[in-house]
Amino acid sequence: MKKFLLVGLLTLTGGQLFSQTSVVSGRIADVHNKPVAFAFIADITNKSATYSDSLGSFNLKANPEAKLTVKAYNFNDTVVNVNNQTNLNINLRGDGSTQKAARLNTSIVNNSDSFNSRINTMAANTNAIAVTRHQDATQGSRYLYDTWVHGYVTSAADSIVENIHYLFNYDKISGNLLVNKDDNTVLQIDGSSFKTFILFDGQAKAHPFAKVPAISPQRYVEVIADGAKYKIYKDLATKFHKADFATNGIASTGNNYDEYIDQNFYYVVKDGGQPVKLQLKKKAIKEVFAADADKLNKFMAAAGSSDIDEVYLTQLGEALNQ
Repeated sequence: MKKFLLVGLLTLTGGQLFSQTSVVSGRIADVHNKPVAFAFIADITNKSATYSDSLGSFNLKANPEAKLTVKAYNFNDTVVNVNNQTNLNINLRGDGSTQKAARLNTSIVNNSDSFNSRINTMAANTNAIAVTRHQDATQGSRYLYDTWVHGYVTSAADSIVENIHYLFNYDKISGNLLVNKDDNTVLQIDGSSFKTFILFDGQAKAHPFAKVPAISPQRYVEVIADGAKYKIYKDLATKFHKADFATNGIASTGNNYDEYIDQNFYYVVKDGGQPVKLQLKKKAIKEVFAADADKLNKFMAAAGSSDIDEVYLTQLGEALNQ
């Protein structure tokens, strides 16, 4: 199987990192002030990037004096000076309405067919990754998303690598990052050529992934919280369970369909130490974060009876890393 190096993507490098950053919010629109969805916005110097949502809105950590690079399918690339502003309205020039919509329709908006069937069709290409077709009754999926999504990767040299024409998905079984170059070719990106990657779902919410061999030597793990003291990860440990239906005419057992079963596990890494498994229960959380009991108690009191889920963990990580 041929692997795809990052030569087809554009590497955006910056100079010295600035320590001071702030959150810059804004809106991306065309010359008629219509929102531009999934525009790529990056502060190259600070090495941070994001995509605009369906309303053209975005939030990005950037240096107050940064120059933002803005790209969107079939629009002219634009560079915008932040100039200590915290809110920016950016209008892109170009005739993006027709071609941009067509690209999004096939990959995001009207994608009613399953990702499994599309990737099987694309696998006819000799350079494409081979995927076995399963029966129609298969439950779940080995892929993170049912459609191709936008994203970018960070190279081994810690540079942002992106191409607005490429779309991505993640194979939860093999741990491979897949790239869709042109709706006809699906390739696996060589894992040795990048360090991390960020995928953006249909609502343009960022899902960062990193390699943590102490958690999984094969798979990438999703970064739930990332701070100087605590990092919280989610390991997407999906397993395939083959149909095992059996009957003797009186009683039956098992299922008559193949199934991909998601088993998510959470881990905490403190001060660069070894990962500790974390259960989504208050008692377990108190044990893992016992060293910061005061901060933890304040957070739990403010959270009240909120469900302990990924949103909870994200907010907890932010609170304990302050």
